[in-house]
Amino acid sequence: MIFLGLFSINYNKPGPGVSKDAPVKKPFFRFWEVYFRKFFDLIKVNLLFAIPTAVIVVLSFMFGIFISSVNPNLSFLGWLPMIFLSPFVAGLTFVCRNYAREEHAFILSDFWDAVKNNWKQFLANGIICYIFYVLMSISIPFYSAQLSSNSLLYIPFVVCCIISFLFICAQFYIPVMIITFDLGLKQIYKNALIFAIVGLWRNLMLIAILAVFIVAAIIFFLMIPALAVLVLFALAVFWMFGFFGFLINFAVYPMIVKFIITPYEKAQQEKKKAEAGENTEEEEEDEPDFQDSLY
Repeated sequence: MIFLGLFSINYNKPGPGVSKDAPVKKPFFRFWEVYFRKFFDLIKVNLLFAIPTAVIVVLSFMFGIFISSVNPNLSFLGWLPMIFLSPFVAGLTFVCRNYAREEHAFILSDFWDAVKNNWKQFLANGIICYIFYVLMSISIPFYSAQLSSNSLLYIPFVVCCIISFLFICAQFYIPVMIITFDLGLKQIYKNALIFAIVGLWRNLMLIAILAVFIVAAIIFFLMIPALAVLVLFALAVFWMFGFFGFLINFAVYPMIVKFIITPYEKAQQEKKKAEAGENTEEEEEDEPDFQDSLY
């Protein structure tokens, strides 16, 4: 068992679970089947998530202008308000996770319940992400600029790139683990970093899909700026967050089932069997050495 610290904790939060009798389909076809079945619901949750996103993006833009006017060297602080978007990721993740598990979700109530129940850990994760972003946005360009004059700096440069890659991959798993398990953030990060390695090809696929979307958006903006702004705004309001939230949860949740949930359930079953066996032995020991017989 590669994930330590789980069996001693009652980590399963309330939920109906996954039906074991459901027919197994190829993931690719099941993804699109579930996605189109939940298409309009994903639009609804996207609209719900877009509200705090729009408010916080505007605040970040205004704060960034203010910071730049005070001290241009502190422009990286302009994204500081984005930390407060983190708790709302809990709501998006909860609904998308349920859809990925082919379970029902009450969009409005489940979204806000997930935010209220998990905002502390999501806010803490948002702070960690922001600090990491600041450190890497300084370190990687610095080492990259010095490579031509000092080849030894390739070592810290590569290390920073690898750490950044693993951190990004870990973020695919951290939100869904926060809303699914009653674990501390330290244990969640430990498990997420293991998943970043164990699920390497799955993580690379997700990064590739995200990269294609980002590159396509940039090219579109460079070619037709005015139209691109309108299209990207519409995608952000109606589609983008719901689609990628569902995609990420659909891709990573099977890993969580395989390496955490299934081993835990097996361990619980073995524990119950062992306890049942002990009870049977105690009953046999309590029986008298001989019994009166009618024969």
